Amino acid sequence: MHTEAKPEKQFRNIVNFRDLGGYRSADGRRVKAGVFYRSGGLYLMNEDELNAFRSLGIRYVMDLRTRGETKLHPDPVLPELTYLQHSGLEFANGKEIDFSPQGMLKLGAEGEEQLQFLRSYYQKIPFDNEAFRILFDEIAKDHVPLVFHCATGKDRTGVFAMLLLLALGVPRETVLADYLLSRESFAEVLEAELAAKKESIEAHPERKELITMYLSVSEIVGRLILDEIFTRYETPEEMLLAEYGADCAALRERYLV
Repeated sequence: MHTEAKPEKQFRNIVNFRDLGGYRSADGRRVKAGVFYRSGGLYLMNEDELNAFRSLGIRYVMDLRTRGETKLHPDPVLPELTYLQHSGLEFANGKEIDFSPQGMLKLGAEGEEQLQFLRSYYQKIPFDNEAFRILFDEIAKDHVPLVFHCATGKDRTGVFAMLLLLALGVPRETVLADYLLSRESFAEVLEAELAAKKESIEAHPERKELITMYLSVSEIVGRLILDEIFTRYETPEEMLLAEYGADCAALRERYLV
């Protein structure tokens, strides 16, 4: 796992900020620290956190939120940063997905239908995603240190982190473990909501998973995403080359130590 001092200790849980450096690849090397960061919305950072953020020497920001999200909560403008924005919820036809919290309120048959829809939706995120294509292009150009983020840093951000770690040769179970680390950031919020909805969950068990998907991350979903990748393609290298033109061997030479 990680061997470097963790910059995320300088940030509150709500920011869900962390360095992807330190993970060991299958060939025994490690992902370089201080190169790739994942985060929730930068607008969540207070003054102390922004100072800590600036001390890391990050040069590029990829905002995976929708245009509506960025308009409502714009990132703080820092002159040393180059900003990119493209929705990680946008399909090839240019239509953005409305991930409405209202869906999490559905019960019974409608709740089950919503649960299956969302699981299916998450499985599609890794494929033909223009935002992810832009990110891999930027990384291939050595436009780092880089932070990529969405609103909470757990879903769109989490899926791209999966792809990036796979590109760098990090084993599947370690990739899943990084995805699930977001549970630590939202544990208190999730536990409080599950406790508040205890009676409803007992009557409608599907609601627990819906709430978990909305407020945290689901291990079921994480495994479904990885299963879909390994079902469609024999190897991550094949997938990343076909979907994003990513040269995994070149990325590993550059970003592993």
